[in-house]
Amino acid sequence: MDIINAILKTKDYNLLKRETKENSLAKAIMLISKDSLFSYNLAKLLAILILNDGEEIENETYQRVILSSHPDVKVYPQKDKLLVADSEEIVLESYIRPIQAEKKIFIIKDFDISTESAQNKLLKILEEPPKNVYMILTCSNINQVLPTIRSRCNKYELSKFDQGSLSKFLNDNPNNELILALCDGYLGKAEKLAKMSNLRELFLNTLATLAELSSSKEVLKYSKKILEYKEHFNQIIEILSLVLEDMLAVKVKAECKLKEYQDVITKASDNYSIKAICQIQELLDQACKEQTYNVNTTLIIENLLLNILEVKFLCK
Repeated sequence: MDIINAILKTKDYNLLKRETKENSLAKAIMLISKDSLFSYNLAKLLAILILNDGEEIENETYQRVILSSHPDVKVYPQKDKLLVADSEEIVLESYIRPIQAEKKIFIIKDFDISTESAQNKLLKILEEPPKNVYMILTCSNINQVLPTIRSRCNKYELSKFDQGSLSKFLNDNPNNELILALCDGYLGKAEKLAKMSNLRELFLNTLATLAELSSSKEVLKYSKKILEYKEHFNQIIEILSLVLEDMLAVKVKAECKLKEYQDVITKASDNYSIKAICQIQELLDQACKEQTYNVNTTLIIENLLLNILEVKFLCK
């Protein structure tokens, strides 16, 4: 099953479909989910419904919107995040008549990471969109969206996927258990992980690091292994966090998520106290913050492993 077909079966999609058919859909909409790939694809499917008057038809409109080539469905930002220039262009474009359809739709991705000035530029257009113009915003963190913008949009908190639906989507992927544990119910994340050909190798190297690292002399050896995958920094941190979570589960005699690796995790947990596990989770949060500040990835990983060692021995 591909991501589009999976979304078509969701309650979120069917709610928006019903509102579109009933002509009760707001002109300014905000789709809220930490799964940006899911919310963006849902935004495209909503655009199709708007253009087809609520009908789910795989016509030329459907194909062109999915392929991001429909002249009346504009997607922003043009670069990494929405800037003032993008917002000014959206305002100007919104007053230009549609080329092919009777309606015009603007999809603005990851609105929460846009600049405050860029958000402010859209206040008026969101409050009173021109006739037949729809604005669909996606965001991960609504708290980073200006309150004045929030109040002008109908907001939809998108649901996570249950394990059964995600398993069907993954279609017997050999890394099924690992992906389900890492994706946290997010469809887009599951798809990205499923496409990683080296996911299992990355996981095993990361697990071995936590299980086997025992002295500062070994930091270079294990950091070198992990740094082979430094372009997947977020996945490295998530794997470390997941393994620590299962170590904690072992300690309190709860159920592990990674049953396939439970024996290795159980053995590794013998070298970590509950206090150490909790403090190392805090170290992972700090590493993520450093990454957002563009600190050198090699330095982050090496320092992280040294700090893990220190905590491991201090909290015995």
